[in-house]
Amino acid sequence: MEETEQQDLFPADITFCEHYKPLLVEEIALVEHPVHVHNGKCSVIGILDCTANKLGSLSIPDLPTDMQLPDGACSVELCFNQYCGIIPRGKHVEVTGILKLRNTATEISTNSGCLRSILLSEDVQVLKQKYEEMCPMYKPFIEVDHIRTVGQARELISCNLRMRRLNLLHLIEH
Repeated sequence: MEETEQQDLFPADITFCEHYKPLLVEEIALVEHPVHVHNGKCSVIGILDCTANKLGSLSIPDLPTDMQLPDGACSVELCFNQYCGIIPRGKHVEVTGILKLRNTATEISTNSGCLRSILLSEDVQVLKQKYEEMCPMYKPFIEVDHIRTVGQARELISCNLRMRRLNLLHLIEH
C-alpha cells in the first residue's frame, strides 16, 4: 500500500487537542470511521436526554431547510463517571469533556489518536484489514467534565459555525 493510500485511510495527526473544540453532535455521531473522530477535548451543544445518558442534536436555523435534521436526529453517548454536578435532563446544554471511543466488545475506552498509532505501527499488509475491522468495533462518547444550561442553544451553534467559516476563510487567504 502506498503512503498516499495510507493517508486516505486515516489522518496522520495524532495530537491530543488540549482546548475544548466546538463540535456538532452530528460530527461525532455520523463519523465515517473511529480514527476520524476528534482526538481530545470538545464542547458540544444539544439537548440532554430525559432518561438516557445521551446528548441529542438540535436543528440549526441558519442552515437551508433541506439541510436541517430534526431535533434529536443524532445523539452521542455521555459518560458521567468523572462528573460531579447536576445533570439538567431535558434541557439545552453545552457539554465539555474528552471525546473517547468505547470498544463495544470489551467496553475498554481509547481515543482516535491511539487507534491511529496502532494502525501506523502495523505492517502495510495488515493495515487495511485492521482498519476495516475497527469500524464496527468502536463507538464514540464524551467523558463529561462540565455541563452548563444554554438559553439560546441554536443561536450559539450558529455562531460557532460562523466562526469556523471565518477561520477557514482566513486559512485559505494566507
